[in-house]
Amino acid sequence: MPVPRSPATPSRFLSAGATAWFIAATLGQWAFVLFIVLFFGGPVLDGDLSPLNAKPHVTGHVPGDVAGNVQFVGHALLAGLVTFAGAWQLVPALRRRWPAVHRWNGRVFLAVALVVTLTGFYLVWVRGSQLGPASNLSISLNGLLIVVFAALAWRSARRQEFAAHRRHALRAYLLVNGVWFLRIGIMLAGLVLAPLGIRIDYSGAPFLLVSFGSWMVPMAVLALYFRVERSPHARRKVAMGGLLALLALLTAAGSLAAIAFMWWPFL
Repeated sequence: MPVPRSPATPSRFLSAGATAWFIAATLGQWAFVLFIVLFFGGPVLDGDLSPLNAKPHVTGHVPGDVAGNVQFVGHALLAGLVTFAGAWQLVPALRRRWPAVHRWNGRVFLAVALVVTLTGFYLVWVRGSQLGPASNLSISLNGLLIVVFAALAWRSARRQEFAAHRRHALRAYLLVNGVWFLRIGIMLAGLVLAPLGIRIDYSGAPFLLVSFGSWMVPMAVLALYFRVERSPHARRKVAMGGLLALLALLTAAGSLAAIAFMWWPFL
């Protein structure tokens, strides 16, 4: 006689898929953070920023451009900080056991996210670190949404509207990591397109699709997750859990490729 399935099993399957993706994403993000610290840390401590141009940037270190160089380095280092801080906000044990740490880390995350976004706007629209109109539009929309959802997450937390705070904070977390998603997306697209002889360059359609997809796809998956999470249908939860598990594998593959081809060669 078959054993009746527990009603909670689909929800646990959904949670397991989300956990698998979070672990894969966190490891990939922290590899990115480690690269930022190692790549930028040495030149900053030495007081000579010229080695930063060893890795191609749209506009890296420019001799004599003090304001631009400070914005460039500050943006990169603060991006590492906000990436590191953001992951801790999603750890349930931190919220339960050390709520004060969760609150203060959340304040750091939201405040730094706004600074990183504003410096990003400066680098693109004032300094001229541009890849083209379509890419500029993608970056700007991503940045504007960071500001919107960071403000909403802050407001809902102040009002103790914790369900709304969770949704807005998760959106802000994904949007802040748009730069990391872009690198993972480029690597995954390259793994698929390179055998077909299709090259990814900044002016081509594949890059533009990855650029917009770097924040639109995560936001779409999160919206679907929220909807399935509230759904009474067990099959939808199981399917969503499976999708998240697949995305975890793709995230891990993209992260390993980024480490091998984007980050490690420049350390």
